Amino acid sequence: MNIAEPGSSAYAQQVALELAAEFPDVLTSGRLFDSIRGVESKLRLVETPNALEALTRFIQFEITSTAALRAVAQAAANTDGQLAASCSERVCLRIVKVPGLLEAVVERLETDVDAVRVINNLAANCTESARLFIQVPGSIRALKKSAKKFKLHAFGVINHLSRCPLVSEILLKEGFVEDILLPALRAKCDTSSNENEATIARGTLALANLTGMNNQVCPQANGFALRTIVKVLEYAIRGERFATITWLPPAVLFGLRNMTTNKKNVALLMKYGLADVIASLGNTWDQKTGTNTLELAMDCISNITLVNACIQGLWDAGIVRALQNISAGSRGESMVAIRDADRLIDFLLQRHIAVCMGQHRRMGADSLLLLLDDAVLFKILLFAFGSPEGSHVSTSL
Repeated sequence: MNIAEPGSSAYAQQVALELAAEFPDVLTSGRLFDSIRGVESKLRLVETPNALEALTRFIQFEITSTAALRAVAQAAANTDGQLAASCSERVCLRIVKVPGLLEAVVERLETDVDAVRVINNLAANCTESARLFIQVPGSIRALKKSAKKFKLHAFGVINHLSRCPLVSEILLKEGFVEDILLPALRAKCDTSSNENEATIARGTLALANLTGMNNQVCPQANGFALRTIVKVLEYAIRGERFATITWLPPAVLFGLRNMTTNKKNVALLMKYGLADVIASLGNTWDQKTGTNTLELAMDCISNITLVNACIQGLWDAGIVRALQNISAGSRGESMVAIRDADRLIDFLLQRHIAVCMGQHRRMGADSLLLLLDDAVLFKILLFAFGSPEGSHVSTSL
């Protein structure tokens, strides 16, 4: 058989056909793994008749199991960022609906970290995967055991599964908070490695999702975890990997939305630069970043504004400017995001009004602000607090 040039679409198609014909060498040589790098090659693989069914059978054989699991995990991973989210969801949906595949992966969940990576990537990119995973007999028990052995990836699974309300209820009932997350997060660990940082971040996000259900206030997290989560969000927004993981903004912001319901968490998150990161997101957002990302960020800002001591920090980070960019709606922002931005702008600009009221003779007879007329003062304030060109006025004096 003639081998096409590696990296070409013809090569990927040829490898997929070899897999469908159940040639084990395509797995053991690593050629399958190397052929599925971008989302298009992954779509080609899952749409090749019998390819995923062959992978399912290879997972069940000891000699090919690890290589097959790595290939499925690679296919399910969104390594192309938020722009490829819809295509990755299609890939994952095709994978989880292959008869027997999830069952074969669950069988290896307690002994092979690559099986945990498969479930993590599927749940990260396809909400339907979470529902189908918990329907597999023994899946919850196997996940609980793997969480004590493969923390980094198992905590990722819990984080992604916990974004589904139905699955969250099951995880809570099965004691994942008391038996798995809390003991791990309270234990002393080496915080000098990126992998340990990522493990703590994933565990803290999962805890926030589970304890933040039903409008409950999320518990206080430790400072190291919060600082790491802010760093992870920054990596996610830039589209960069951290600790070998491709972090997508919605997965991080979902947990942060729950964390910011706790005032002590808010104070620490602001200290570690959350407002600056969200302001950067608001200023640079485009449609490929995703509507869900922007709306979750709006929820985080809304929660922060409920903490009076942190409002000045929002100003200092340039949040008002970012909100005004969102409010303009010129980049395809959703109506929900625009509405939230307008509401937050009106709230934050009340500070301008208060200062201008202090200029009035009846409220500050000796104020040096009286040397300026109110129109000039208001213009200065708009410049000072981040309004583009000092021209945006959302309310009148």
